[in-house]
Amino acid sequence: MLSLMTGVALASLDTAIANTALPSMAAQLHATPAASVWIVNAYQLAMVATLLPFAALGEIAGYRRVALGGLVLFTLASLGCALAWSLPALVAARLLQGLGASAMMAVSTALIRAIYPPERQGQGFGTNALVVAVAFAVGPTAASLILSLASWPWLFAINVPLGLLALGAASQALPQTARASHRLDALAAL
Repeated sequence: MLSLMTGVALASLDTAIANTALPSMAAQLHATPAASVWIVNAYQLAMVATLLPFAALGEIAGYRRVALGGLVLFTLASLGCALAWSLPALVAARLLQGLGASAMMAVSTALIRAIYPPERQGQGFGTNALVVAVAFAVGPTAASLILSLASWPWLFAINVPLGLLALGAASQALPQTARASHRLDALAAL
């Protein structure tokens, strides 16, 4: 459960963390404030647009596989964000990061059902909700702390070791789940 919640926390934290650094990112990347909003928009739009398709994919491919794939993509995209040399590069990396976050978030409740026995699932769902809420609330403060010590790329670079730790733990701890026999309805996913 800790590995799953680490991924969920990182995904939630990165929803809120970039807002604090938008002015410094825009200045360093020579972007207008209006254009820099796409650093946030790309992440959030990728998440919103793909939550349901990733949930459906989890039924078919397995929730564990989708969660691990999402964590890998999120971690690699975080490295891409930290190394971004321009606004378009950062926006593209944030889009990929949002896809990874979406994959993790889309299957987290299904994995909680697989981890906890029925009589304790409320505890698992409550823990998940608490982690999401705390990560959203802590995001701006964490960003301010990081920015007081380092430049904005570190907002994303810090995800890499945490993502790798979560990936190592999740690959050992997340349960395999039964797969649905139907195929992904690509038209409905669009």
